[in-house]
Amino acid sequence: MTFLPRFLLNAVTLCLTLTLAAHTYAQQSTRPWDEPVGPTIVDQQQSLYRFETLFMNSQDGQRRYKIQIGTPNRPAPARGHPVIYMLDGNAAMASIEVDDLKAISALSAPVLVAIGYETDARHDVLARSFDYTPPVTDNGPNKTVEVRGRLGGGADVFLDYIETQIKPMVENRELIDRSRQTLWGHSYGGLFTLYTLFNRPDRYHRYVAGDPSLWWHDGILVKTALAFDTSLAKDKHIAILVGGQRRNTSMSNAAAHWSTQDLATYLRDAGLNVSYENFSELNHRQMLAASLKPALRMAAQ
Repeated sequence: MTFLPRFLLNAVTLCLTLTLAAHTYAQQSTRPWDEPVGPTIVDQQQSLYRFETLFMNSQDGQRRYKIQIGTPNRPAPARGHPVIYMLDGNAAMASIEVDDLKAISALSAPVLVAIGYETDARHDVLARSFDYTPPVTDNGPNKTVEVRGRLGGGADVFLDYIETQIKPMVENRELIDRSRQTLWGHSYGGLFTLYTLFNRPDRYHRYVAGDPSLWWHDGILVKTALAFDTSLAKDKHIAILVGGQRRNTSMSNAAAHWSTQDLATYLRDAGLNVSYENFSELNHRQMLAASLKPALRMAAQ
């Protein structure tokens, strides 16, 4: 048996340790939102939907959107197709499978509109942080509020952009039934979905929020909910789906601490059609797909 001198053995051990550490760091440095999307349903050969991809600039030229549109391969109903607008469109399209298309095609197949960003990653964290978060009022709207080092407060601007730029672009291509529009979002996108409900309830008929980031800016969305005239949303269908590892929302100027379930209960008690589901075994990241799939079925009703 051959024995290595101690200094050589130590050197080999050190090299192995550094190699393993570098490998671990490389794995950790690719955070979930940085991961490349790779091939999605858009790139697969299947007969149920046809897809096209378009690119659009934000009004201020600071963000570039990637809009992926999936249209059912069937004639539109007399009133038009239902439609679902999906935030974080890159990640959304990566989460849809052929079986999902089969399931919604057996119902009233909706047009799929994935609103993402021009990046190979699942998310553009800076762009979505601005687009999906509410303006903060302090003697007037403050659109440059910073949370976790990222600018926010652009939700009103993005709401108008979807309505005046993206929707007309979709409707110029496909016959859309405006009485059957669904909005889905996860995390910051879930925050935006609920913000839209409370500020522009007429924009959609169905709202699906997955693990909404109610904690954002000291629970500002909860304050908006409490001030909302719920009579404006009596005809809406609202679904809130959360994972088992989501923090509660605390409001420093309120006597109580609100959770997402508290918000759902409050809206339901106010007479709104709200469903709430907790996926206790799933974490925040897993809730993206877990909330999107029910949203697709909801949009196909």
